[in-house]
Amino acid sequence: MVGLRNILGGLAALVVTCTALAAQAAERDELRAFLEVTGFDVAITSMQQGAMAGPGLAGDAPDAFGDQWVRLAEEVFDPEVMLERALDMMAAVMPDELVSHGMAFYGSDLGQRLVEAENESHMTPDEERYRIGEDLVAAMLDDNPGRAEDLRAMTNAIGGVDSSVPAVIEIQVRYLMAAAARTSEATYSEAELRAILAEQVPRMRENIEVYSLLGSAYAYRDFTDDEVAAYLAALEHPLMQQVYEVLNAVQYEVMAERYEALAARLDELSPQQEI
Repeated sequence: MVGLRNILGGLAALVVTCTALAAQAAERDELRAFLEVTGFDVAITSMQQGAMAGPGLAGDAPDAFGDQWVRLAEEVFDPEVMLERALDMMAAVMPDELVSHGMAFYGSDLGQRLVEAENESHMTPDEERYRIGEDLVAAMLDDNPGRAEDLRAMTNAIGGVDSSVPAVIEIQVRYLMAAAARTSEATYSEAELRAILAEQVPRMRENIEVYSLLGSAYAYRDFTDDEVAAYLAALEHPLMQQVYEVLNAVQYEVMAERYEALAARLDELSPQQEI
């Protein structure tokens, strides 16, 4: 009888464990669906393109390491690795209410059209996107300045410069400190590095403001003024702002972790010489 009770107790514990695991799997599936519906999956995976373009964080010429850099960045910024890490963090901090709110808007007809446009924009080379955006903004400021203000307000609603600048500094610090840790000699301490980067904040803010507007002008070029205004209203909703607070934090942390991992493997690279 004791043996039977032990067996039944073990089975009960197993059922509880399996139920918990099934719930976690279902939650993870729901979050993955959220990433796809909102387009945040493309925002995450497109970071690979930026990393492969060249070691800009270190200030080196993009082609200094040639194909070696491209291959290493492609490996370190593996899309599935980044998505899994994003899911880990979202599962820990994102409540169901925010998931439901984000899904409701981005799952709508307008929301899906916006996601399609944003995904296309993420995958468009920067040079092309900003060139077209510059022409659009120039015409907009002459003929429709209100639209430009709405586009700026959209950026501000999801964090804007105030969240981007500290994140960029933190990512640079973590990358450069990880790169310096490979050797016994560091050019700057972390405090000195932060002080140097702090001096660049005004220029960072200006660049982010300019390129955010150019990028938005490009991404939403096929949407009417009313649709842009509707999107702005959706982004300014308190729950949507909480959604983006989580998503921004997740995206920046994934990026920082990947650049730290990349920095730790810089010894695998050697400058290529032209023959």
